[in-house]
Amino acid sequence: MVKRALAMFHRANHMLILTLVGLPSLGLAQDSRQIEATSCLVDPGRSSTMSSEVPGMIDEIRIDSGDRVEEGDTLYTLKRDVEEASLELENARAQYALRTLQRNQRLIDQGILSESEQDQISTELSLARLQANQAQARLNEMVGEAPFDGVIASVESEEGEFIDNTPILELVQLDPLRIDLVMPLEAFDQYSIGDTLDIYLTAPVEKTVSAEIERIDSVIDPSSRTFGIRLRLDNPDGRYPAGINCRLADNT
Repeated sequence: MVKRALAMFHRANHMLILTLVGLPSLGLAQDSRQIEATSCLVDPGRSSTMSSEVPGMIDEIRIDSGDRVEEGDTLYTLKRDVEEASLELENARAQYALRTLQRNQRLIDQGILSESEQDQISTELSLARLQANQAQARLNEMVGEAPFDGVIASVESEEGEFIDNTPILELVQLDPLRIDLVMPLEAFDQYSIGDTLDIYLTAPVEKTVSAEIERIDSVIDPSSRTFGIRLRLDNPDGRYPAGINCRLADNT
């Protein structure tokens, strides 16, 4: 009777051990599966819709869609005959005021001119220079220069068209590109600024690239329980286009 009870006890222990071995770990190891992004999009690093600060007629557009430009390149000009003549006039007035001061400098040094006369001559020179600077500033506003290296995405206006705060062109920066990930709340503590992620770019590229995290949103969207991550993708030869979808490479 005792032997039979011992045999049953050993069989029960053996079955218990087999059952425990077959069970999955309960909280002893973390789930190694990668959390998927809910959205991933490749955007230009920067974009600018350019328009004139002053109303006028477009005199010349020096670029076309798809052209690559460098910072400081002239992209368009407005007709500015009147402004150029105004600048020339103000410069002439400033030069005359300077010559007047120079002619009277000896009288000023000798104390022959009164303080009010000296003040009038100096003030006329200062005002003339300010007016010349103002005329130059108005002239500069009629020339559109590229604010950064990039590619002309579109041209919205034509030569001879009168514009008044009207979009003229759109300039985008393709190096670097910007990748915006939208991640679920569960991934919030898995990434740090400076980390490098492998990102799979979909068609037409269909290639995995490495991008560096530049920003992690510190505010969670309460409705979707998601947060954003922004990455920088170097693109010196412009081989990767903007406007395509992507995903974390481990999910391919």
